[in-house]
Amino acid sequence: MEISLQDIYKNLLRIRDWSLVTKASVCHSVIITSASYSPWGDDVEFLSVYDIIRGNTLVDLYRCYELWSLVRQMASVEGDILEIGVWRGGSGCLMAKRAQAVAPSKKVFLCDTFEGVVKASEHDTKYIGGEHSDTSVDTVLGLAGKAGVNNIEVLKGMFPEKTAHLIADRKFCLCHIDVDVYESARDIANWVWPRISVGGCLIFDDYGFPTCDGIRRYVDETFPRTGSLFIHNLNGHAVIIKMRD
Repeated sequence: MEISLQDIYKNLLRIRDWSLVTKASVCHSVIITSASYSPWGDDVEFLSVYDIIRGNTLVDLYRCYELWSLVRQMASVEGDILEIGVWRGGSGCLMAKRAQAVAPSKKVFLCDTFEGVVKASEHDTKYIGGEHSDTSVDTVLGLAGKAGVNNIEVLKGMFPEKTAHLIADRKFCLCHIDVDVYESARDIANWVWPRISVGGCLIFDDYGFPTCDGIRRYVDETFPRTGSLFIHNLNGHAVIIKMRD
């Protein structure tokens, strides 16, 4: 049976804006856009890397492509790349692979406890601690080898308490925060924000998801702050761009 694009959208629009029952303290609904431009579909290099890393990440295609694009856009901004909340290394290796091509002088630091989510609290709707512990440093390094990535450094331990001192003298053009819970995101952002270069950005991976309402709450409480631009992308990302010190 053949179906036209118009018929597809007509059926999808029937469920657009349906409210969802969640534990989050704000409205969540079905989001469907009429836009269809999909640049990742024409990006052969991205697709080849994504095919390698997709089994090692919980970050979907849309958010992965945004990270890929932001690494390129941050190529001329001073500083390295930082990711906290690495799991099995998919998004980190994706960014590192892109950085090798567009900004080979930049280092990519991948930070994780490798023992699961930490600092879950009453602010959070789903996580209680210890989730996503099914990983290891060797898993990340194995993926890096498979992807041909040679510009990463893995820091194991709670961030910032245990490992931030190793990179305290660095500036960063991009920091990807994927830690699922309020207190962890708060502590990371407080540490890294002064080290973000003007024109650089923070990306909160979990902002738009009802299971991570603590992230949404923290970002809404804190940003946009003076000197920053806050963008909520409908893919679920919150992107904070530093406009001035």
